[in-house]
Formats: sequence, structure tokens, C-alpha cells
Amino acid sequence: KTHMSKKFKFRLDGMEFSLPNKHLRTTDWNGNAIKPEISINHSAASNLLKQYVKIKFPNVVVSVSSSSFANGNSCDVYISDEVGNPVDRSIIEDVKSWGDQFVYGKFNGMIDMYESKESGRVTENGTTMTGNLKYLSVNNRPKFCTVPDIVQMIKGMMGGEYVYGPISLEKAIENIKGYGGTENNINKAIALI
Repeated sequence: KTHMSKKFKFRLDGMEFSLPNKHLRTTDWNGNAIKPEISINHSAASNLLKQYVKIKFPNVVVSVSSSSFANGNSCDVYISDEVGNPVDRSIIEDVKSWGDQFVYGKFNGMIDMYESKESGRVTENGTTMTGNLKYLSVNNRPKFCTVPDIVQMIKGMMGGEYVYGPISLEKAIENIKGYGGTENNINKAIALI
């Protein structure tokens, strides 16, 4: 038996992406073979957006998270420089606009309803990509307790930006561990300061 790869590759906008096989639908709900289709749900979108940012903006740090809930799902992208500073606004807008193609609608506050729209793409070799993402947010800051976020916390705590005034590095580390920062991320952050 040949070893099957757990991922498939495809090209979009001149870039190569790969996703886990679970996102490639080859049968309909009754199990009949269909023309393969890539379903971009919250986890596929997170995966794709992370790859997109790494290819297009290799100098920024990107983290993603996604969740699924009763009436849909969401993908959150966090972008900063290596030490947690915001990046140029144009990067955030570029990533948001590229990611929006997989979002199947938007919330209309005027009528208090979620309105659907056409979403999805076709890969360079003709495979349909269906957008199954309900909400996308692209944040110009590091994800909580990632290395760039910890760099910012340490600088802020030692610089007296928090209510309790300036504190030592040791005390800052203790606080960050209390917030859920890992030893590994804390050590990486200290190396960047």
C-alpha cells in the first residue's frame, strides 16, 4: 500500500498552499463521487491565512485561532513584528481582504441579520474552493501570551505601564506565568529584549 500524504497542495494567486486532506471533499452526503471541492471552514481558513501571511509578509509574526459555535464559526488572525509592535495598516488590510473571499456573508447591523454572499474561489488547476467561514477578524497585535506579546508585557511591566508601577524582570515573569505564558515562550521573549 502506498503511503498517502495527509495533506494536499494547490496553487492560488501564484502561491502554493497545502491543507489537511479532511478539507478536500470527494463525495457528496450520500457517498457518491463528486468533482473534488475544497471546503474552507474556520480551521482551513486559519491554516490558509497563516500560510498566506508567511509567504507574502515573511518579516511579520502571525498567529491564528479559530472556533466553531452554534450558529457558525470564526477565524482570528494576529499580526505583529517580532517584538509585538503593530505592523503597517496596509498589511492588515491586505490579509483581511484576501481572507474575506472565504467568508460567506456579513452581519448587517441595520437589520440585525447576517446576510449571505457568494464566497469561494477556484484554484489554479480548477478545483472549486467553497468559503464556509462566518466571521474573520485580523488584529494588528500579537496573540495573547505568544512570544511577541510577552515581549510587550515584560517591557510594559518593567517600564511601569501597569497599575502596580515598575516591577523587576523576575516579578514580571511570575505575572506572565500566572496569565498562562509558557516557560519556552518567556525564554524566547527575554532573548529578544
